[in-house]
Amino acid sequence: MKIGIVGPPEIVDKILRIIKCEFHQIKPTAYVYKMYTEAPKLLQNQQPYLDAVLFAGSTPLFYAEKYVKPVIAWEFIPRSGSSLLQVLLQIALSPKYSIHRLSSDLYDLNQLSETYQEIGVAGDQFQVFTTTKAPCDDHYIEYVCAFHEQHYRRRQISCCITALYNVHEALTAKNIPSFRVDPSANVIRQTLHKMQLNHLLQVSQQSQIVALSIRIDSPSEYSLFNDNEYQYIIDKTNVARQIYLFAQRIQAAVIEVGARDFLLFSTKHLVESVTNSFENIHLLQTVKENSASTVSIGVGYGQTAREAKSHASLGMDRASRQGGHAAFIVYNAAEIIGPVRTNDNKQQTDIKQKIDQKFLAVSERSGISTNTIFRLCSILESHGKRRFTASELAALLNVSLRTTNRLLAKLEEHGYCFEVGKRVLTQAGRPSRIVELRIP
Repeated sequence: MKIGIVGPPEIVDKILRIIKCEFHQIKPTAYVYKMYTEAPKLLQNQQPYLDAVLFAGSTPLFYAEKYVKPVIAWEFIPRSGSSLLQVLLQIALSPKYSIHRLSSDLYDLNQLSETYQEIGVAGDQFQVFTTTKAPCDDHYIEYVCAFHEQHYRRRQISCCITALYNVHEALTAKNIPSFRVDPSANVIRQTLHKMQLNHLLQVSQQSQIVALSIRIDSPSEYSLFNDNEYQYIIDKTNVARQIYLFAQRIQAAVIEVGARDFLLFSTKHLVESVTNSFENIHLLQTVKENSASTVSIGVGYGQTAREAKSHASLGMDRASRQGGHAAFIVYNAAEIIGPVRTNDNKQQTDIKQKIDQKFLAVSERSGISTNTIFRLCSILESHGKRRFTASELAALLNVSLRTTNRLLAKLEEHGYCFEVGKRVLTQAGRPSRIVELRIP
């Protein structure tokens, strides 16, 4: 696994040491900066050479997302409660400073209050000032430095807590007591383990078996093929050649089933890459250009090869019943997309017209693929409701909870998703928020 490590020199060196000693299967590439605003430039054109990117903290990740679109997994090392406890212990052991009067640019008041309660400090016994400005702002460093200095000069605090390398250096240069929160070795290990597991899950999903059931459509009642069997056999041979050429592109295993049917087995990653997520199934076009016949195609997903084959047959039958020369993609019995047709098919609406323009607008505005928008709309229709928890949607989409939260964040940002409540799923766990999807 190839991981890019983005951060200041001290933290990057610490991460590299842990990887060298304990994670031999990870090949790291260091991207060291002096200012976190350099992160976008460091990552420019680098993602094709990596499997994932690990940031030293949330600030460089949020800032980089502003200028570089993530096309691989991005993760940051969190500053956990144990890291805060470690810094509070350092402050408590110093006779010059007090843990009861602090400023912090890292933890919000809820996190701080929870940690103070764990060490037996009541809420009325401490005063902590926290920042409110978003870290993706270009002048965030200047703002944070001024924030800490202002409270210190006013004697409202005894010292500062920061996770920003440049803020710590700037405050120290002004003789303002500053304690930097660095990630512990254990938190780094946990984050690296998490990235490895997510990578393995992604590889597993990309390797999911996909079946394609392809049938050469029967000639129409008035076709000349009915009077010339030899020409019909020659034409079928031309179609079969195009099917095998397509199978070669998706590296599929091909099984001929009878005189007119073919069964192909490939992987999710290859099929979706070659067809551009089914926006252009090239086989439909090449068959039409190189023969006088058409084909009906069913693409089936499933947990097993048998289930994928069953779904592919369902899609192929539906394409055939709708006149042929089309494809249907079947994720499950309740989630079917299609028909997908060639762009120049004059008989029926092509895929660009089939997709409601409102859906295309949602896709373009939110930055989420049309395929994913389609799947979300299919879920809304098949379940007859618009309110779900993130965990429910993750299970229905067959993606990770982190990916689902990112999708919901994009939809919320553009007004297609709203939080409407919370639900307690377990007695010990935190309540899960309930969101309402408002996709047209």
